[in-house]
Amino acid sequence: MKIFHFDELGSTSDYLKEKKDKKEWDLVIADVQTSGRGRRGNLWISPTGAGLFSFALKEDPNLSMEEYSRLPLIVGIALLHGLKSMVELDYKFKWTNDVYLYNKKLSGILVEKVGDFFIVGIGININNLEFLGASKNGISLKSATGNRYEVLDMIKAVVNSFKKYWNRYLRGEWDEILYEINEKNYLLNKAIEIEFLENKISGIGGKILENGRLEVETIDGIKEFMVGEIHIKL
Repeated sequence: MKIFHFDELGSTSDYLKEKKDKKEWDLVIADVQTSGRGRRGNLWISPTGAGLFSFALKEDPNLSMEEYSRLPLIVGIALLHGLKSMVELDYKFKWTNDVYLYNKKLSGILVEKVGDFFIVGIGININNLEFLGASKNGISLKSATGNRYEVLDMIKAVVNSFKKYWNRYLRGEWDEILYEINEKNYLLNKAIEIEFLENKISGIGGKILENGRLEVETIDGIKEFMVGEIHIKL
């Protein structure tokens, strides 16, 4: 694993996407991002003290795109356990790409395909007291515990955790991994609204299915979603 560490960078994901000679597990870290991106292309300047990084995963020709559609879920549970190995807290996984702590967003994930690589971008609120994307519902490890943490150690723990989970997935352990994901399923039994194809559908969050879809109980019956913007209804 080769590490590229910058004091400031537009976007760690963009840097890796544009890097011509990138190799698997190349890891790019920035203390500050000036053009960070979340889902739906939202741009934001990152706060100092956050863990901001991206790594490259080489496409395996033996895996189908359907199998790769589970990648964000695997990143999510690996991120959760990587954090737990460093700080023992009650983290939850919010389908499809967030980690929550005490009902607030702690971390976000963005997975993009470029050529024969998948670029996995992660932002974690670690020592910052202003949150990624200026989230009004954000939390950091420091704001939760009052302690300060070594950002690089956190990042390495998360990447190493992902390597373990990815190897398990390649060995055919998806059912076991999915069980772990559902054990930490933040949306289970919550009233939610999901924005999907310009529609808004209300329902009760259910389990995450074998195909990676989220089961939602609606007034029209149980529906499955592969993508969608989720809002918790209070």
